Amino acid sequence: MKRKQNIESRISVFNLVGLAILAFCYIGALYNVYRIKGSGVVGGKKIIRLAHWQLELGIRDAISELARDFEAQNPGVEIVQIPITERAYAQWVTTQLIGRTAPDLIELGMFNIVDYCGRYFMPLGEVLRKPNPYNADNPELKNVPWMDTFSDGLSGTYIPELLDYYGVGFSRFTIRLFYNKDLVAKAAGSDRPPRTLDELFAVCQKVREYSDARNAEIRKFNEEQAGKDGAMSKYLPFLRSPRKSPFVLDPIASSRYQVSLFRPRYSSMLTAGRVLELDRNFDGITSFDELVLALLEGDVKYQDEHNVASLELMKEFSKYFNPGFMSIDRMDAGFAFVQGKAAMITSGSWDASSFIKKINDQPAGDAVLEVDGAAASTSRDVAEAFAKAAEGGRKVELLIERDGARHRVKISPRKAATLWESAGIELADISDGGGAARPVVVDVDELSPAHAAGVRKRMRFDVGIFDFPLPKGHPVFGKYFVGNVKEMSGTGFSFGVVKFSDNPGLALKFLQFATTVRNNERLNERAQWIPSVKGAKPIKMLEPFEPNEEGCWGWLNFVQSGGRTAMVEGQLYWPFISGETSTEEYLRKLDEQLPEATATDYDNYVTNYIEKTPDKNYLRSIWLAKFAFARDDAARREASLKLPAAWENYLLFKNAYPKHLVNMGPLIEARPDTAFSRDFFKTYDAFATKRKE
Repeated sequence: MKRKQNIESRISVFNLVGLAILAFCYIGALYNVYRIKGSGVVGGKKIIRLAHWQLELGIRDAISELARDFEAQNPGVEIVQIPITERAYAQWVTTQLIGRTAPDLIELGMFNIVDYCGRYFMPLGEVLRKPNPYNADNPELKNVPWMDTFSDGLSGTYIPELLDYYGVGFSRFTIRLFYNKDLVAKAAGSDRPPRTLDELFAVCQKVREYSDARNAEIRKFNEEQAGKDGAMSKYLPFLRSPRKSPFVLDPIASSRYQVSLFRPRYSSMLTAGRVLELDRNFDGITSFDELVLALLEGDVKYQDEHNVASLELMKEFSKYFNPGFMSIDRMDAGFAFVQGKAAMITSGSWDASSFIKKINDQPAGDAVLEVDGAAASTSRDVAEAFAKAAEGGRKVELLIERDGARHRVKISPRKAATLWESAGIELADISDGGGAARPVVVDVDELSPAHAAGVRKRMRFDVGIFDFPLPKGHPVFGKYFVGNVKEMSGTGFSFGVVKFSDNPGLALKFLQFATTVRNNERLNERAQWIPSVKGAKPIKMLEPFEPNEEGCWGWLNFVQSGGRTAMVEGQLYWPFISGETSTEEYLRKLDEQLPEATATDYDNYVTNYIEKTPDKNYLRSIWLAKFAFARDDAARREASLKLPAAWENYLLFKNAYPKHLVNMGPLIEARPDTAFSRDFFKTYDAFATKRKE
């Protein structure tokens, strides 16, 4: 009994100690928050905190270098960088903003931009319309409004609902295809990037055939090994003859993410012409209401030949994706490419430096310096030495270099026609770092004498980057080809200034400092991204990412409204693209399910305009009053800029319902005799009846 009491007493003490430690940490955390946020000053220095989710290679270093330069010019100021993982970013930012402990600068994204910017971020339009003071020594930009020094005029950070700009972007991004030049050369006979869709599919097929041939050899070997097994090996696996693992190599590493990059790109190439044909108000796009009218009047169907061609093209691509691509994420697909298990992958310029760094960090492979004491200058020298040793039935001693260190290994070759069959290694003459080429092990058979001796193969490879090959001239898809796609490469990696920042002036000053031509070029050179400021040049590696400034845009997207149509189509598209359903089955299910979903979204679309019209009118009235009763020239100038935009926004919403009545009225009366129209109005009428009730 006494022992039990002693044990309980010790447990109680440990609990108290744990509670005391927890309380101490909590108080310390509160003090740290208060210390930083209480005045924005720590240790006599003004602190500017900057949060983002960019954990790619080089980004943090690029910002740190820029921050140190800014601090050198502004004594008593310190820039603190807070990188947050993508998965937690939205929750973290929300918590910080609600608790009023948010950093001074926050990267915009991963959260509802309109709601958050209106509530928590400073409008930047006024300062963006003035020249950047850090451009004073640049004769071309010194008198240019800060916003106009960016390649897109910062149009992407303008929020129509709030009538202002809320961010400043550091970089631009485009999407390209990365490829393993070594693998493509081995499989296709050349490392030249494909320029047409025909060439791309030909390379994919060559890679697939190369992989199949390797696996056929492995299966044959394993079958021969199985024939050597005794009866007991069935029950005692350790008695089985050794087997080789399957050879994994896919033409294109993919996931849902990669599909979402391929689909709009190639769909635009094939359907952009139809988009312009359905554009009723000639604004260059087919809006949701224009699409609904076209579907009801029969001007377009899901079976539109351009749409079917784009679906078949994606189906063709999916033949060369890795098995199970629908169930993996983009990081897994990237890992497969970096590990040499896929010949190609599509991704953005944001991944370029990470891919290349990870590839270059992999083993360079054993370089053969000597064979039996004699210098080996080429792969042929090594192969000849192995052939002679096999004839004489003796071992070969290699002096190899691995990661800067030298090792000696002994291999017992077999009599065979090739070095691969004899020793289980493949060599290539490679020059790393610009030196003389030397024989390097690029492949090792896992059940070979070389593998048994500990020889390691090369895992790094040369990376190539190319733009999406065009289907021009393709025997099937060429007749639908409209043109290359104009890339809407707006500025990204954009930061907003938090309203309750203790040092908003310094935060803005840092953004201005970072977006001069020189500093923006330096930042992106270190980050290996594309600069956003006019005149700033990307590094040579990123030249293939230069945006296509001319071309078509938009694609025949039947789910552009999001909402229910996107949910229904997504449930049907993924089984289609993964090969579970045919094109005909996919289109049949669209006919069955999408009209009802489109009617639901259209009703929400019209209702949204009706419900928000009073808010837009209220906002217009505010700016009208501010213009009429402005206290000074600055207030009147701001109101004069905002009032026309507010008025235009109000008219857009106010006229939406009359526009709906004009366009839909005749169709509601006539009820076109199409399957889509019948199913659409069945749901639409139910909503109309409900509203009347």
